[in-house]
Amino acid sequence: MKRIVLIILFIFALSSCTKLSEKAEPVKIEPKDNSVKLSSEDEVLAGLTLKEKIGQLVILGFQKDISEENLINYIKTDKISGFILFNRNYKNFKELYELNNKLKKLNTDNPLPLFISIDEEGGTVSRLPKEAIKIPDASYFGNLDDINLTEESGIIIGKQLYAAGINLNFAPVLDILSNKENKLLAKRSYGKDAKIVSRHGIAFINGLASRGIISAVKHYPGHGDTISDSHETLPIINIDCDTLRIRELIPFQTAINKGIDAVMIGHLLFPKIDDKPATKSQVFIKNILRGDLGFHGIALTDDIEMEGFLENNQSIEEAVIESFNAGIDIFVIAHTPDTQNKVLKALLHAVLEGTITQERLNESLKRIIIIKQKYELSDSMNMSYEEARSLINNNNPEAPK
Repeated sequence: MKRIVLIILFIFALSSCTKLSEKAEPVKIEPKDNSVKLSSEDEVLAGLTLKEKIGQLVILGFQKDISEENLINYIKTDKISGFILFNRNYKNFKELYELNNKLKKLNTDNPLPLFISIDEEGGTVSRLPKEAIKIPDASYFGNLDDINLTEESGIIIGKQLYAAGINLNFAPVLDILSNKENKLLAKRSYGKDAKIVSRHGIAFINGLASRGIISAVKHYPGHGDTISDSHETLPIINIDCDTLRIRELIPFQTAINKGIDAVMIGHLLFPKIDDKPATKSQVFIKNILRGDLGFHGIALTDDIEMEGFLENNQSIEEAVIESFNAGIDIFVIAHTPDTQNKVLKALLHAVLEGTITQERLNESLKRIIIIKQKYELSDSMNMSYEEARSLINNNNPEAPK
């Protein structure tokens, strides 16, 4: 605990004292050429080929030994929406920076810039390299219950992601720790009280947003009231709709009210509410998330290679089409090229055959385009390597020079 307190004090010392707005809006980043005017989402959409449209529906991970040829294929042939990065993809900050610079340069001729995403919650789930400041788990901030401190943690993480060329963070966790035996989220959740989770979630989002980083909150509709891990199985959560609304949904509703742009849907089954897992459920995505909660942003899946995604001997192709028609916009496929190829082919064939309508496809594309434009994503790095390295080294005295 003493070490954690020292880290927290260090965060305070590094951070600005300026209080940020409660609204989760990104800092305005001036375009490099002020004469360039962004087209509307309809104009961008009209210029996309079917291949480009399908590619925007996936964010892919890759192994550490991936060839240059395969990286080029993801970007120039598959036209994918973006990448999710893991520690296996880089050994240090220099490699992370150079990797993102390469990915962005390869994407220059594509009509939409890349999402470069990461799971950077702090603490237990941290993907930043060793030079970065290590932020404590969400549980520490929830226990301390200091909103300013939580916002500062988001600012520090946001600065480092921005310097590295990352623009989308799969965080914070807005799950309420409803079941005290939930080991998966024991440290990753802000706590068992809906108001505390909501307050600290918004504070963390504000910190990220102040540095131009998109937050994707997770794991809607709530992974807290279970001892199961959706990486290994499909958790079954036996609560009714009334309990869901007065507990699990409160932090997500709060984030949506504040303007959150992306929500990650968990592979979770609530049999008293719907017989479909949330990632395949029109009830949870269309009716509750978009209808009742008023969410207009991007709905992403948790990694679909997790065991919780497939059920009842479904093929990956069948599961993805069902999920997309239920309202998912982007599939995260973090590991296996074969699965990634199957998903891309399945989505393409479903559109050509009419199983997925053009109207439904364009609905997701518009959401994706709007968010990429809102944050003015580009295929250029945000800083030179010297500036980025200086920021990391200045923030962390233990970082190698």
